[in-house]
Amino acid sequence: MERNIMAENTVKKATKIVVDIPDEDVATAEKAMNDQGFVTPKELPKLTNIDYSRSLAAALTKAREGKSEEGYIYSEEFDFAGGEIGNIVWNMDKIKTRDDAKRTLADHMGLTMPTETLSKADKETF
Repeated sequence: MERNIMAENTVKKATKIVVDIPDEDVATAEKAMNDQGFVTPKELPKLTNIDYSRSLAAALTKAREGKSEEGYIYSEEFDFAGGEIGNIVWNMDKIKTRDDAKRTLADHMGLTMPTETLSKADKETF
């Protein structure tokens, strides 16, 4: 049993992708965070990659430790109309919800929010 847990932990570590974030990218993202509360591919084109986006969020969190900047830095990938996918890294003290982050990303990048439709079964009240 203990051997299976060790093997499982090894697999988890091996599959975790961590992208090295250049100092210049952290500085660009830090400026965007301080100016507008978020960073998108408009500021850093590499943010189209979700692994880069998550690694940037971690790098920003680390860079802000011990500084006066506050806030929980979060990264998310969202789906938009036409099959477009967009990533945003944001400060949750400035943009409070995932829905607000999605709308911010859509507005900032000129993306169209998807039309959500419910099936007949989903509209039924039981």
